[in-house]
Amino acid sequence: MLLIDYFTQILIYTLVSYPIIGGVSFIVSSLYYWLLMEKEDQPRYLKKGTPFITILVPAHNEKASIEATIDHLATQMNYPTDQYEIIVVNDGSTDKTGIILETLQAKYGQRLRTVTIINNRGKAAGFNSALGFAKGEFILSNDADSKPEVDALWKYMYYFEREGGAQLGAVTGNMLSINKTTLVAEAQQNELNSIIGLIKRSQLSYGGLFAFSGANTMYRKSAVIDVGGWQAEQPTEDIAISWDMQTAGWQAYFAPHIRFFMDVPETLPELVKQRRRWTSGGIYVLLTKSFGILRHPIKHFSMVPIIIDYGLSIIWSLFYWISMATFIVLQIGYVINQDWHRLLSSLSIAAIFTTIEILVGLIQLVQASYFNDGGRSLKYIAFAPWYILIYWMVNTYTVAVEIIPTIRQIIRGKDAGVWKSPKRSTEATGKREGGNSDE
Repeated sequence: MLLIDYFTQILIYTLVSYPIIGGVSFIVSSLYYWLLMEKEDQPRYLKKGTPFITILVPAHNEKASIEATIDHLATQMNYPTDQYEIIVVNDGSTDKTGIILETLQAKYGQRLRTVTIINNRGKAAGFNSALGFAKGEFILSNDADSKPEVDALWKYMYYFEREGGAQLGAVTGNMLSINKTTLVAEAQQNELNSIIGLIKRSQLSYGGLFAFSGANTMYRKSAVIDVGGWQAEQPTEDIAISWDMQTAGWQAYFAPHIRFFMDVPETLPELVKQRRRWTSGGIYVLLTKSFGILRHPIKHFSMVPIIIDYGLSIIWSLFYWISMATFIVLQIGYVINQDWHRLLSSLSIAAIFTTIEILVGLIQLVQASYFNDGGRSLKYIAFAPWYILIYWMVNTYTVAVEIIPTIRQIIRGKDAGVWKSPKRSTEATGKREGGNSDE
């Protein structure tokens, strides 16, 4: 039984130590970035003019949100109206999206154009088709349910204008949610503030980004063309193009001071569905692009830690469920044998490490909230312990269920980027100003 006890402890340590160590590393490295880089790098007004921008909006069955989003982009942005255009890619919509776009085109004239694709081909393929019609030297990818803050365009342009900006291929903004109507939606405030923001800050501390935000990212058009556009076969075009750009020598940047508001899943099934697609995209990119990068690790040094971290997270996620099943079987064995001492001992150790994990997550939340808005978003802290635990469970589950199908897609060369009709909240249809920092 001593061997079983030892094995049980190893399982517990393995299960809980990875997120704890990872969380601590994010806390330390993001603090380093915030102290030495972020505080001295806030957007400033443009000094070299206002470059022409094309805003690309992908739309597949977006009747619920497309009008409010276009109205916001056309009327609320603090940027000269003659220096940007909006192109909507109507990708095989079967609802009233096309009819709504015709009305909006009559309203806004040449400022709004539509590229209509009869058969649903996906966001990346639609963007590649629209790229040839784009007049701007910069391209803003803006989802149909996302609204950038009113100053977002000139803030994005600052990073391209500043010293050293000539090699900047893309800047991605800081996402917050529009809808806070359910427990699941409310809890995601902690993820957007704590987990995603800190991870991106941490990654920038050594120079690379795992992914751009597909919902709102500003691209240099020449950089997009240089890497061959967006990859239509990828489940997540934003992850793929971020790796392509950085591998090709273009710099990537996360700008936490640029905020945009997006519609987040309101139910647990919808959240899991979204994360399955994200996970599939991450695995797809890792398996198709990392080997080429690792052949030249010095040249692509900033991407190496990203590959190692994501690779380890996939391995840990798979081991998590194997270990969890083994752990549960052992506990059942203790109960059957009425070995209460070992049962209590193993459960106590598990409880201690789970508590440490929650504490690390809370530190992340407090730190990121202070970074983002001076602590105003701490009003969502009541959801933090629940979400920290559910977050890891959802992520490990999506890896377990998506890794085999994704490998099959890669082997078969199957196009994984085709749209599925989204579900939007009622709040996504509202006209939101999007400039408040305390949201």
